[in-house]
Amino acid sequence: MFTSRFAVLALFAFFAGANANGTCAMCQDTVDIEGVAVYTLANSTVETSGYTLCSYTNTKLGIKVTCEYSSDGAFQDGDELCPSKVGTYSC
Repeated sequence: MFTSRFAVLALFAFFAGANANGTCAMCQDTVDIEGVAVYTLANSTVETSGYTLCSYTNTKLGIKVTCEYSSDGAFQDGDELCPSKVGTYSC
């Protein structure tokens, strides 16, 4: 009986690991326009879906920019100023 319980737990652990993403997009510190840092990173959140949400602000203008990236760092949704690709890290 102990062996079958262990096997079931091992399978659950395997499937949980197989579904785990393992990488997350890494928000850039700034959003640059023509080589000038215009927006600075205010917040970054890794969502349960595996997407990373990056929020940037320009305190002088009071403007916010939001960018959403997939786990491989590809731009998915947000402002047109967002970089099309960002780096990734193990998460």
